[in-house]
Amino acid sequence: MYRLSRFLIFLLLLSFVSGLHSQTNGILGRKFFNNWSVSLSGGPNVFFGDLKMNPILPSTTPPTDELRFAGTFSLNRQLSHVFMLRLQVLYGEIAGGKINASDGSPVNRFFEGNILEYNLNTTINLSNLFGKYNPKRFFFVYMTLGAGISSWNTKVRDINTQQPIYGKDSSMNWTYALVVPAGLGCYFSIRDKVNLGLEWTLRGVNSNQIDHSTQSNPYEAYSLLALTLTYNFNKPSSGSKLSAASPQKQIGPPPPQPVLAAEIAAEKQNEQILKNQASYPQLGSPVPAKDSLQPKQAEPETDTIQKEEIKKDTNTAVAPETGISYRVQVFAIKENTFSAEQVEQKFKLSQPVTKEFSAGWYRYTIGSFATFSEAKKLMTGLQSKKQVHDAFIVKYIDGNRAAPSSSKTVKNSKGKKGNPKPATKE
Repeated sequence: MYRLSRFLIFLLLLSFVSGLHSQTNGILGRKFFNNWSVSLSGGPNVFFGDLKMNPILPSTTPPTDELRFAGTFSLNRQLSHVFMLRLQVLYGEIAGGKINASDGSPVNRFFEGNILEYNLNTTINLSNLFGKYNPKRFFFVYMTLGAGISSWNTKVRDINTQQPIYGKDSSMNWTYALVVPAGLGCYFSIRDKVNLGLEWTLRGVNSNQIDHSTQSNPYEAYSLLALTLTYNFNKPSSGSKLSAASPQKQIGPPPPQPVLAAEIAAEKQNEQILKNQASYPQLGSPVPAKDSLQPKQAEPETDTIQKEEIKKDTNTAVAPETGISYRVQVFAIKENTFSAEQVEQKFKLSQPVTKEFSAGWYRYTIGSFATFSEAKKLMTGLQSKKQVHDAFIVKYIDGNRAAPSSSKTVKNSKGKKGNPKPATKE
């Protein structure tokens, strides 16, 4: 027992100084008062000693009904993704009996009473110790080892006559001894902060006085098979829920908005051309005189991009198959976690969502417009009505996402009370 106690103390010190990596089933907090949890457990408590009918299983028939129950309360502190320290209290009943000894001589004794135990133990997560660490693991196996003080108040009686042999109904009749609990357990994460577990522990006692019999065993023990419910105070929520496409909620900053000052100026120029065409009557081309010696002048070339935008209906949200188009990005993430349909349902969008992957990001966009102004109308509507505050416009050339510019920035919208949002790059 002395060597076992020294080994246990060494193991507990090792768990204190071990590196703080991650919580058993989540992310480990950095403050001391983080990473705490409480546990409640209960189940059958079985005695092992001289007064016991069967070697392992308890007798459940009178007059030697040995099946009793006990429960524990634990205050837990997560030290790393492998080690957890627990301060535990156990209280319950204990019983055992024997009719005949192994040599056939009569014994006819039965004891029962209460047991109270205090211990400090550590759990070792075997799943994380020997397997690859996974903070989202919903099932894990662990072992436990500890030391403490066990006390009991038991009474022995004769099975045939029911007369008491040993024990008094007095608070001074409690006996104390060193106890070493060791066992195995497993946990299931059933909710964000709740674990459901099953744990079996064998609790060896440095005494043979629980049943007040000194026939053969110098040490006695009792085992508890308990169903455990654990509540974690600071376990963070899992990342399975979608949120608005904001830099604080999505993984990493969103890709910069591809808006250039030159493009806005070109867009305004195109709108002015359309207004001028609507204000003045359309005139046919002049016919030159036959005797004119003046050569026919070549028509001035018009920018191809402007021609294409003039021909398109600005109210139609359809982008050309080739050339420049604009889309509105609503969400981005570096993990391939969500489908386009999930993003569409989450933000309650009426337009279909397009999912694409580029530069290490999974990006989700809606709409495809030939002009910047139409894309801006959709972006403004999303920001005001759909509460997608960080939606922004992305430029595409021939169906491919345009590379961002590092030199020019513009302000694309205003926040509440006219306060401008920070400018973003293309």
